[in-house]
Amino acid sequence: MPYLDTCNRCLTADSPAIAPIKITPSGPGAIVATYRCLTCGDTWTCGWSAQDEDAA
Repeated sequence: MPYLDTCNRCLTADSPAIAPIKITPSGPGAIVATYRCLTCGDTWTCGWSAQDEDAA
């Protein structure tokens, strides 16, 4: 699944990726993903947007 992230509080070399608990559209080609760490319970959001492959 795209949009995986890791918890900054619990970050280690072997931290598992966390899937978002909620994804909200925020504009054309953009979303805001909400996460909750399964270890410490911290929550955070991260904005994601589509990028043209030629711009990479």
